[in-house]
Amino acid sequence: MKIPAFPDDEARRQDSLDSLKLVDTPSEERFDRITRLAQSFFGVPIVLVSMVDRERQWFKSSQGLDASETPRDVSFCGHAILGEHALVVADTSQDERFADNPLVTGDPKIRFYAGHPVAAPDGQRVGTLCLIDTEPRDLSAVEQRTLADLAALVENELKSSQLSETQLELRTELATAQMKAAIDPLTRLWNRESIFEIARRELARAKRSRTPLAVAFVDIDDFKAINDGYGHLVGDDVLRFIAERMRAAVRPYDAVGRYGGEEFLIVLAETDRDIAEKVCERVRQRIQEKDPDAQKGTPTVTTSVGVAHGTGDNLPELERLVEVADEALYRAKQSGKNRVVVAQGSFS
Repeated sequence: MKIPAFPDDEARRQDSLDSLKLVDTPSEERFDRITRLAQSFFGVPIVLVSMVDRERQWFKSSQGLDASETPRDVSFCGHAILGEHALVVADTSQDERFADNPLVTGDPKIRFYAGHPVAAPDGQRVGTLCLIDTEPRDLSAVEQRTLADLAALVENELKSSQLSETQLELRTELATAQMKAAIDPLTRLWNRESIFEIARRELARAKRSRTPLAVAFVDIDDFKAINDGYGHLVGDDVLRFIAERMRAAVRPYDAVGRYGGEEFLIVLAETDRDIAEKVCERVRQRIQEKDPDAQKGTPTVTTSVGVAHGTGDNLPELERLVEVADEALYRAKQSGKNRVVVAQGSFS
């Protein structure tokens, strides 16, 4: 195995990656959309947007791979960022650089790799859009152009952050180790502590600026029956599926976190009652849509949603706001599940 070399301008490259404030942030639909498209077009089981960090490669978006990172010294992407064009390895078992790589000899058993470098706005190659297959294959000239085009879409997304100001503040304040601990490892959403911190900050901002705020509890209907009937591995798949559908349904600057178990919390800043209800109804609808890639016999999943809202000085303390959302969720469950209930009046 050949360990990837460091670029000659590694210090500048790492500074460029650090300045993006992207590593160890929650998954975002704008990147997931690109990896889903690549997975569909190329017909490969794994597609990643990989950021090559100091000692690891970290995946901003991942289709088909549960891991969030791997060591840099065994990474294919560490090699890919050394050049301007795509690195294509048709058969890893025949390439002396990779034949005995643990990612080849063990899971995920990479036999084909194609990674196109992606550059930060300053031109530094900070990561890749990569395709992985467990069978040897190659890319045609047309496919290589398509991979380059999709990598360019990733680069466009690197030019701007669509996280809310509050989420960016939290990302800036936390050290790397703290940031890793702020993300739920299963769903790649904010974890409970982090989503509550975001909610506290958004609440304080709403009171100062006299703007509306809404929070929503989302709970998977009959999740215990799913775990009991299909097993906890399927239950984990359902949680990942729910997280992906929520990311796709909310607005880019909305904050979504895993509250615990099968419950999620959405923080909707500068959002009044009507808009909050529309966003949450979109979340509910997207989740109940059948996954076209789901195996036969997998469970149909629905959710119940409770929403609380308010404006400016009328807003209560966070604990009370969340309590009212939870009460609305309870009414959604009692009314038949698979519905959105908004707490009447709330705190407007």
